[in-house]
Amino acid sequence: MNQTEPRGIRKRHRDKGDLLFYGLLLALPLAQILVFYFGVNFQSILMAFQRYDAFSDTFIWDVQNNWSRFKLDVVTPGFWTMVKNSVWVYLFTTLSGTVLAVFFSYHIYRKRFGYTFFRFMLFLPCVIPGILLTVLYKNSVGLGLPAWLSYLFQVEVDNPFVTSSGGLRFVLITLFTIWISFGGQVLIYSATMDRVDAAIIEAGKIDGTTPWQEFWHLILPNIMPAVTVFIVTGLAGFFSNDNNVFNFLSWAAMPEEKTVGYFLYTLVYANGKTGYCYSAFLGLICSVILIPLVTVVRKLLDKGED
Repeated sequence: MNQTEPRGIRKRHRDKGDLLFYGLLLALPLAQILVFYFGVNFQSILMAFQRYDAFSDTFIWDVQNNWSRFKLDVVTPGFWTMVKNSVWVYLFTTLSGTVLAVFFSYHIYRKRFGYTFFRFMLFLPCVIPGILLTVLYKNSVGLGLPAWLSYLFQVEVDNPFVTSSGGLRFVLITLFTIWISFGGQVLIYSATMDRVDAAIIEAGKIDGTTPWQEFWHLILPNIMPAVTVFIVTGLAGFFSNDNNVFNFLSWAAMPEEKTVGYFLYTLVYANGKTGYCYSAFLGLICSVILIPLVTVVRKLLDKGED
């Protein structure tokens, strides 16, 4: 830019450059918002009030159809079993998993015995493709573990994924869900702990704080924003989480193994276009329930941080 230009002209050029920079910076996020949040979600909301007509191969307006089907599903025991399973999945995978991940992260942060090994082994599932982890887990727990138990105790132990009740299989699959997400949480929590101001920790040691007091009063308040993210995102995916049941059992899940997420997944893929509208309607119902719930939980967690 010519330095002899008046200051006002140089300022206008600089303002135009800043505007261009910020415009390019925001272009992709705005495109994503317009396409996915407004475009796709708006289309899903419209489909919630439609039904598929096979004769004309079109979606037609029918406000009562999905609502009538929903009222029939609500009174069936299987529907509430799926809701109950979704609650248990959230409690065990998100809440319990978060608590365990925080304590393991503190173990790594304090550099206790074997912390490097634990950090490597816990993070390993995060870099292995999910379908490969499913096969490894299914073969290890379903074939390898029964073989070892049969050898050690001289009793016949069958494959739990084949012969056991739905309840045991559901527990094993839930443990798998915790396992594959555990390492990512530990990595983030331990990295957040490393960023805690060392002066605060040193001041606590001078005052004679115990490891438990250090964790509860100095470390935990500083990592609560990261914990809040995992709890809230887990709650936001409450109805969409199928707990990896489909990966293990495909279409053969028993009623006591199904979650709302599994039901929505199979509803679309088993029924094709006839399932689109009802799944969109259920998704709308889930959003109406979860949006205020997530908002309240987020405010409570933010208040707890204060």
